[in-house]
Amino acid sequence: MTVAVSAGTEEWVRRVLRAHWAGPWEECELRPLTVGGARPLTHTAGLWHVSGPGAGHVLKVQLNPEAVRADRFAVLKDRVITHCRGRGVPALPLVPAADGSPGVRLDGLVCELSPLSAGTVTTGAPDQVEAVVRTGLDLREALDGLPPAVADELARVPLPRLVEEEDWAAALDDAERRLLPEAERGSGPWHHAAAEVLRDLCAAAPLVRRAGEDGGALTVSRPGVVHGDLHLQHFLLAREPARVVAVLDFDNLHVGDRLLDLAWLADTATHACGADRAGARRALAGFLAEGRRRGLLGVGDEARLMPLLLAYSLPVIVDIAKDILDRDILLPQWLDYFALLSPARRHTVHRLLTGADGP
Repeated sequence: MTVAVSAGTEEWVRRVLRAHWAGPWEECELRPLTVGGARPLTHTAGLWHVSGPGAGHVLKVQLNPEAVRADRFAVLKDRVITHCRGRGVPALPLVPAADGSPGVRLDGLVCELSPLSAGTVTTGAPDQVEAVVRTGLDLREALDGLPPAVADELARVPLPRLVEEEDWAAALDDAERRLLPEAERGSGPWHHAAAEVLRDLCAAAPLVRRAGEDGGALTVSRPGVVHGDLHLQHFLLAREPARVVAVLDFDNLHVGDRLLDLAWLADTATHACGADRAGARRALAGFLAEGRRRGLLGVGDEARLMPLLLAYSLPVIVDIAKDILDRDILLPQWLDYFALLSPARRHTVHRLLTGADGP
């Protein structure tokens, strides 16, 4: 009698490794991945630290079938990562399976193996923030240098639909008319958390609406291959000297507005600075100066960045609020996502980028 092994369990992970990657996996220790003692922020994937053979590895298992993209995406992602590494960007490579493929499927789930990075998330020290900005700009330059054929192929592999309402205007309307009043009527920590982020979202709404009415501020003017998820936890650093040793998670690769990556980078630099407003102002000044020097930012682009990022992330924030208020899905990760996608911080970043915050 064969006993089925649940997907994502240690036994299931060992079966994946034995079936698709050569190596003495029976002797390897498996444990859920942590970075600096904390679990990485994800709600769609399982991440396993595989202690060997040789150096450690990370096995990523996409546990949400709705997040799985067409099979050819893994090959395209591998090509993009290889290209970026060739341009000096420390993107973690994919370890080929025994058949040479960059990823495999088992029981309908996509699995990928990559080397384990010893880096940690930035503490917000100025030299670390500078390293994140520098590497993010390096990545944007590398993506701009991809052959046009890669963008053409990637355009045929759309991002999966992971939210109920993808249109930012419709999602915002639902937030203002229904979700925020419902959250404010409720009691308890979950209603309070939802109400706080929705109030911040509604306060930032004029910024997005003005951009949407501006006849081009939210229109893709220069499409390109976009990483699409350059948040704080996707840069791992070493110290003395501070340098980025790993850029993570190319799963959101798509063809879109190349300014989106630069918007993420500006927000991430500010997020890393925490409550240090002067440090954030210095980091953004350096970001703007270097982005312009490299020709990555044009005249007026600084005013487009945060409206673009807000419009991109707004449906996600609203969908998490729906999870809390409508679907009663209460995951601790939601609070971390609210902090990561903070509309209040992005409103502040816009003021700092455009000089509206004062000298």
